[in-house]
Amino acid sequence: MFRCLVAIACAVAAASTSGAKQKPHILFLLADDLGWANIGFHRNSAKTEDEKQGQLEVQTPTINELVKEGIVLDRHYSYRICGPARSALLSGRLAPHVLVKNVAVTASNPGDPVSGFAGIPRNMTGMGEKVRLGGYKTHYTGKWDAGMATPQHTPYGRGFDTSFMYYQHANDYWNKKTGIQATGEITTCLNAFYDLMIENQTYRGPYKGAALTDSCKDSMEPTPYCYEEKMFEEHSLEIIRNHDTSDVEHPLFLFHGFHLLHTPLQVPRYYYEQIEKDVIQQGGKAFDSQNRRMLMAMTKYMDDTIRNLTAALKTKGMWDNTLVVFTTDNGGPIYEPGSANNYPLKGGKYSDFEGGVRTTTFISGGYIPQERRGYVHKGIVSVADWYTIFSELAGVDPHDTKSDEANKWLAKEGLSLLNNVDGKKGQLDAIFGAKTGPRDSEPLFLSGSALLEYPYKLVTGKQPYMVHTGPLYPNCSTIDSMQSGHGPDFIDFSVLEEKIDLGDSFYWRGDCGAGCLYNVEEDPSESIDLSHDPAQKERLNRMINTLAEFNKTLFVPERGETHVQACYNAMLNGGGHFGPFVDIEGYYTDKPRVIEDLSAHEKAQMALMGALTFDSLKQTVQKYAPKVILGLLEKHCDKCCEKGSCDGTNLDLPDALALVRNLTKHSELTYV
Repeated sequence: MFRCLVAIACAVAAASTSGAKQKPHILFLLADDLGWANIGFHRNSAKTEDEKQGQLEVQTPTINELVKEGIVLDRHYSYRICGPARSALLSGRLAPHVLVKNVAVTASNPGDPVSGFAGIPRNMTGMGEKVRLGGYKTHYTGKWDAGMATPQHTPYGRGFDTSFMYYQHANDYWNKKTGIQATGEITTCLNAFYDLMIENQTYRGPYKGAALTDSCKDSMEPTPYCYEEKMFEEHSLEIIRNHDTSDVEHPLFLFHGFHLLHTPLQVPRYYYEQIEKDVIQQGGKAFDSQNRRMLMAMTKYMDDTIRNLTAALKTKGMWDNTLVVFTTDNGGPIYEPGSANNYPLKGGKYSDFEGGVRTTTFISGGYIPQERRGYVHKGIVSVADWYTIFSELAGVDPHDTKSDEANKWLAKEGLSLLNNVDGKKGQLDAIFGAKTGPRDSEPLFLSGSALLEYPYKLVTGKQPYMVHTGPLYPNCSTIDSMQSGHGPDFIDFSVLEEKIDLGDSFYWRGDCGAGCLYNVEEDPSESIDLSHDPAQKERLNRMINTLAEFNKTLFVPERGETHVQACYNAMLNGGGHFGPFVDIEGYYTDKPRVIEDLSAHEKAQMALMGALTFDSLKQTVQKYAPKVILGLLEKHCDKCCEKGSCDGTNLDLPDALALVRNLTKHSELTYV
């Protein structure tokens, strides 16, 4: 009886909080690795010839129109890499309070059943769960990258009624596997698996449809059926078409997480061919970098997908009461083959400079007040604020009582306590009301090495990609630099969980030491370091001390290591797809496979995974594999079109199984 009374009271409170106004439908669009200069409305001004060429190359007409009808959040800040940024978004915590670095999805620490895994700790309430409490129908499409180990870590476990997604940082757009080219590493699971899953009330397990193939990758159709982004678009369109608009008490919350524009750079041939034709027809020149052309084709594909999703909402009669949010998880990667451009901002993904953490963001849709459309909001907004914004729209309290309960147990066990929700209340009211907002008068903890005290920003320590790119990037000079061994290389490459560090020059890495200080309002490109200005000495020291205090709150539980059993689980319980591997009883719909069900290739993969638990084999692979992979990337990851044909074909890196077999074939250790 008591629980019933509490439920009724909560429902009444929610109704009174939301007032008479109908709750909006929400379409959340999350791009992946979008560069500041890789979007049309950041290219409105063009003075030099290169700027004019760049303006022609970036074709985002749908996004540009949505911006005109919406509000740009000009000072939206996220985290420098994707896993922590997405965990911050979906948990409502600042990244330093939920996940500070990318962790293998197969990692686990049995000593901490709450936080001993990758992604969001098990007992934090997810964004989907919050808005569902407020009556929303919740659906997730696309990249997840916020944890996988247990059923509680998945989109379904975080409150999404349905999901069609992949778990890792990336997979192959065509074959949906997690090859070296997709993940940027050789994994303990030997990059063996598919990564494409479905979750709903009746089925939880691997996608088994006809599009689990790369047979259409050479098609000249604009949107071949087996291109992963086409599959995601169709799934989201189906959700919109099937939504019951007569049920006003249960509006739609659709989270569409693009794989675009993350590596591997892959797009239908039609888009690759068309982007250059369009540029030349408008008076521009042919692309000089194949990767830049590929990325711009992928950007146009993303823009067309947004056009189709928003058109479906209009056709359904939902647009006038829809809030569209568009953002990206982090800044663009300027290493090769990431090939993004953050001009005129400094740095990129993996750095704390504006190019890595200041993210392209706007809101649009019929829900935006008419008088605010076309405005630029200058107040500080964090990626962690969306959790609270959506909780307020749903009429629910953003406070996380589930983590409160977990902390009681964690305290007794001497384990890391879960942080409270960091999202600020009143952000949307401030945006709609043309006010700076709740973060105007306090510092923002960007990372363990960066602090924003607007308009001043502190960046400390060694930082990769500490450079400014030009309006056309990458280009033939970038490719020459890469091929001559001067970077910019990918900084996070690893082999069997051992990180490879080639040295500062390969990653264009600089050093801010105790602190570089910038006024990012007057100097948005972070070109003038004020740390040596005597007039700024007091501010610099204060911000260094403030950052030190914030760092005492860093959430750094022991996440654990990858165990080969997690790989075996993916092979057997996941049907050769990544998925939960801890406490999975009752999760998967299908019965697990047994060894006899596996192909000869799959058996060989499992055997070699097991063999690599022996140090001698593992160390052999860790010693020689980087030379093979990084050597190929250095010479062939991009093409200068002025020196030869740019036909859109990508470098195919070796299959991990074949590579490891070759590297260990002379080992005295045999494996079965």
